[in-house]
Amino acid sequence: MTTFESSIGNIPKPGQDLHLVRWVHSADGWRSQTLLCTYVGCTPEHWIVDEHGEQVSLERAEWSQFAF
Repeated sequence: MTTFESSIGNIPKPGQDLHLVRWVHSADGWRSQTLLCTYVGCTPEHWIVDEHGEQVSLERAEWSQFAF
């Protein structure tokens, strides 16, 4: 896996908690889906995170950092 440093946004350090959000269309309309995970790294197209002990790759075009 090749990762990169991003000058855009607030990218966490590896091992930090990361809260992501995306919008999902359902029969009832739009709803948010959130994910609390551990940041591993990222590429220009993907977030690489640890979710319950499993490393997963999420599309950056779909998932954004959740801002409190």
